[in-house]
Amino acid sequence: MMKVYRSYGRRPRQLKQAIIGIAAIVLIVGVVSAYLILKPTPEQKAISQVQFDSSVTSEEKQAIEAAITSQFKTLNRSVSVSVKTTLDASAPSHILSVYVPVTNFYASRQQISKSELTDTTVYVEPNTDSQIRTDIASTLGINQAKLQSFSASLESVADTAVAFVPFSELSYKVKLLNFNGTYYLDSYTKGAVFRQAVFSGREANSLAGIKLNNYPTISTTLKVNMTGVTALTRKFIVQEAALHDPDYFSQKIAQFLADADITHVSNEVSFQTGCQAETMVFCAPPDLIQTLKSSGVDLVELTGNHNNDMGSDLNATTINEYHQLGWHTFGGGLNTAEAAKPYVADKKGTKVAFLGYNYADSPNGGPIATATTAGSNSFSFEKIKDDIDSAKSNGDFVIVDVQYDECYAYPALHTEITQCDLPIGSQTQDFRHIIDLGADMVIGTQAHQPQIYEIYKGKPIYYGLGNLYFDQVEWPGTERGIILTHYLYKGQLLQTRLSPTVYDTSLQTHLMSDADATALLQRLVTARTSAGL
Repeated sequence: MMKVYRSYGRRPRQLKQAIIGIAAIVLIVGVVSAYLILKPTPEQKAISQVQFDSSVTSEEKQAIEAAITSQFKTLNRSVSVSVKTTLDASAPSHILSVYVPVTNFYASRQQISKSELTDTTVYVEPNTDSQIRTDIASTLGINQAKLQSFSASLESVADTAVAFVPFSELSYKVKLLNFNGTYYLDSYTKGAVFRQAVFSGREANSLAGIKLNNYPTISTTLKVNMTGVTALTRKFIVQEAALHDPDYFSQKIAQFLADADITHVSNEVSFQTGCQAETMVFCAPPDLIQTLKSSGVDLVELTGNHNNDMGSDLNATTINEYHQLGWHTFGGGLNTAEAAKPYVADKKGTKVAFLGYNYADSPNGGPIATATTAGSNSFSFEKIKDDIDSAKSNGDFVIVDVQYDECYAYPALHTEITQCDLPIGSQTQDFRHIIDLGADMVIGTQAHQPQIYEIYKGKPIYYGLGNLYFDQVEWPGTERGIILTHYLYKGQLLQTRLSPTVYDTSLQTHLMSDADATALLQRLVTARTSAGL
């Protein structure tokens, strides 16, 4: 019988080959997976192509690399990166940092030039990178040893000193200075010291559109001009009858006023056909509304105590005319309910609530609105508290304007009246109490000459802005005013700029010279400190 032999060696051989095959597949998959995992992304490859020179700090290098990654930039060839420190940002999106010139809130200085820095104490923050410190000094044309580090808060910087601080440190509690003829918040490319990235090489254009910062711009900053008393009456009527040119009165200030997203006036006079130049009963001829138009006005405060001089019906007609022009009003209205409504501006990512009250004639004087007649909004702390709470619940920045008592200390001669620089009666306590109720800012719009200002519990108070358009030329103080320009970004106040104005018998309001503006602000600061406020 034939024996059959089975081949037992073949199966282990096949198994071995299978194992080797599987291992090979696993290895290949692993290698491919590792390659895919470890393969640099286009952004990582781009970063590897970037060559930084010694002018770039480690923090700036990290910022640029992060921007390349987050903005999905790609490069196939090398790009060189340097950083220049300059007074003019030619490529705003390539700005890495901004150092703005500031001094303390109460300093009378309004501006400074590069040439003046050699005779000025100049500060930078203690933690400023040594490379940046060197470059700032060089750009400002001063010896690096002159750059001192301040140890106290910015609020305590001396009046005669200036600090160049990162934009992130800018606050309304310090004063931003006009530098080399430009106010930074009106430009964002001048008026400060800039650190700007510069890309060079064959593929530099690939990074031309990169954005290296999130700084505010003119298109994202809400700019608001607020002014004191306007009363286009008496001598204005006589002058207009002779000139037949309502733009004459605003000719020298209109461009400045109109350069804002919101331009406010506190107009105390209603417009009337056939209006005559009376002594203390006010009205204005209809064509003088052109003076407000040319000033860029689009927000009218109605807290004044002369809007009803010629009757509430005329006041109502004037209010309706404002609304027909597309202007907004607050602090007064066609009746009690309308007068109590705030104006809430919602622009450029910022909401601002404007609240206005007539303290001087409350609770029920002739200028105050009733259930059926036009007039100003009455004053009470209870009402103000409710209005502020309501505005705050909507996330608004709240500005409260008050028509307070006026200063009556005017002598017979054309002399200065220093007592009117200070708050009147209980004005200090009352305005501070409004801050205690939650307001972000309080402004007195009653004063016929500028009054002092202060920071109280971290919030600004301006006790009186003086006259913008009025005919009080009997005293130097009443010829003056202050325009407040607020700059707000994402609901936060960045800065309020004070711009003093003056007029004379020509009744043409204009900005003061730098010397006169500095003198006025110093006078107010001196009055405040002398009074112990």
